[in-house]
Amino acid sequence: MRTLPMKSALARTVLAVCAVLALGASTSTAAATPASQAPVPDPDGKYCSVELTDQQKPACFITEQDLLSYNSATASVDLVAVYNWINYERGGGYTIYSGADGACSASTSDPEYQVADLNFPYTTSNPSGIAENNTYSSVSTYTAQTCDIKLFDGADFSGASSEWIDRCTHLGGSGTGDCPSTNWYDRASSFRLS
Repeated sequence: MRTLPMKSALARTVLAVCAVLALGASTSTAAATPASQAPVPDPDGKYCSVELTDQQKPACFITEQDLLSYNSATASVDLVAVYNWINYERGGGYTIYSGADGACSASTSDPEYQVADLNFPYTTSNPSGIAENNTYSSVSTYTAQTCDIKLFDGADFSGASSEWIDRCTHLGGSGTGDCPSTNWYDRASSFRLS
């Protein structure tokens, strides 16, 4: 049997003690670092997220940053943002609609997503406690998803409808750019995405 010299045994003991201390320090440091928490929805928030395959559960937030953090943590794809103010102004609140099934097709003849009534279930949606019915002032689809939005005057896609819109800074009926030629400012009660 081979016996290690005293110097080597002492060195190994010192190394073992240092390793234990280092492990304890890294464990206590990790425990002291708070885990990041997901933002908490607030029914009075004016920055909202709606997953179009589960429209019963809109999530609204007090700050825009909480909305963006929430959306980045979900598996859904952002499809369109609808704003209460013109020029995509965020101060009035807005809603991002997303889809678990991903992007839209290039054709508008077969809508991939739709909301039949903006009065329901969005009673706690933006701005603070009013329904989204008749509140859209500007809209912007997300380019990578190739979606367009068609607005309808009535619930269940009834009444007059807009052209297919990619982006519009003011739904007042200017017809400039991609804006409709008729007034859709604060008018939509339902919509389709394709």
